[in-house]
Amino acid sequence: MKTIATPVPLKERIVLLDVLRGLAIFGILMVNMQLFIKPMSHMLLGFQESAPLADRLSVIFIKFFFEGKFYVLFSLLFGYGSYLFMHKSTAEGSSILPLYRRRMFFLLIFGILHVVLLWPGDILVFYALFGFLLLAFRKVSDKGLLKWTVWLMIIPTLITALFTLLVSLMLKIPEAAQAMEANLEGSAGVFQGIADKAFSAYTEGSYREMVRMRLYEYQVLLPGVLFFYPVVLAMFLLGHLAARQELMRDPGAHLPFFRKTAAWGAGIGFPMSLLFVFTYMNMSTSQMDIYQVLNLLAMAFGGVSLGIFYLSMVVILVSKGNLKTFSYWLAPVGRMALTNYLLQSIICTTLFYAYGFGLMGKLNSLHGIGLALLIFALQIPFSYVWLKHFHFGPFEWLWRSLTYGKIQPIRK
Repeated sequence: MKTIATPVPLKERIVLLDVLRGLAIFGILMVNMQLFIKPMSHMLLGFQESAPLADRLSVIFIKFFFEGKFYVLFSLLFGYGSYLFMHKSTAEGSSILPLYRRRMFFLLIFGILHVVLLWPGDILVFYALFGFLLLAFRKVSDKGLLKWTVWLMIIPTLITALFTLLVSLMLKIPEAAQAMEANLEGSAGVFQGIADKAFSAYTEGSYREMVRMRLYEYQVLLPGVLFFYPVVLAMFLLGHLAARQELMRDPGAHLPFFRKTAAWGAGIGFPMSLLFVFTYMNMSTSQMDIYQVLNLLAMAFGGVSLGIFYLSMVVILVSKGNLKTFSYWLAPVGRMALTNYLLQSIICTTLFYAYGFGLMGKLNSLHGIGLALLIFALQIPFSYVWLKHFHFGPFEWLWRSLTYGKIQPIRK
């Protein structure tokens, strides 16, 4: 029986998972780049109607095709991989769960350091926390996992809808209406102040001031972001279910299923993404209305649906042998997903922050798209060449060594 402390032989890897991870890393960079060229708190200001046309069209392009879609894909793959890890065999036949907990603990440490040292837009902290929660779902039935997935997707929309309804009812009370309207109108100025303060810290401040600003932004943005993270756990569970059915190990045997999910994903995802863009362009940061509810609804269901559409189309095309070159170059990026994700933060903060090239505020969203394409184009050969000489990416090697409590062999 194979020991768990040795690398998985390349021939035993599910290459399709690596290809999809590589695609997800690209999509995440395209979205995150818009949050590097300006402070993350800038998103609180909403759609900028006064921005140049090219800038507005670029934002709409990212919103429609990328935002909310690729973290869904990455989350589903993380759930799939977590299931595979939980069900590895050990040489001694002992439980692998203690190792799994160590694995999630050190991922949490990576996430915390990512927030403090680099960037407040981290996903690793929540991936680790929800990774621990996955242990509670190991023995849940397939039907139970589906039910949890649906409810976790609906919960954010229900909470926001109830909150909006409460606000609308309170606005009918004259005394409450005056106080709430004044508060909501003042919030726009507060958001602008936070964005200006963040811009100043990242473009002129010391590294210590940047750390303080990162933690402040993380704290300010966390309540709003929390509405979206139940969808992450939902995708973890969906990935768990897909791993149980071994959908990626022999995708050719499941092509009718993937054709159906592609059709459903496109049928729901594209209209919902259109609604997401429309509501984003029309909702106000100074009042609560139906646009906020519809925006969150479109974000949740449109993101999941289009993310599944992307996944299904890649699986179908790869199974037919139509994406050989695409798979050949993208798989190494996916094998080094943690390294490439963190490298994107290292590169972009160096480019945009004051301690590097100080480009923040000097590029627009269209430039951001081009820069994301350039960075990812460089990550592809970097990953390919690195894995020619090493078993793992550098951060994957560190994570694995910490998990197993001893230095892992890295050179081939």
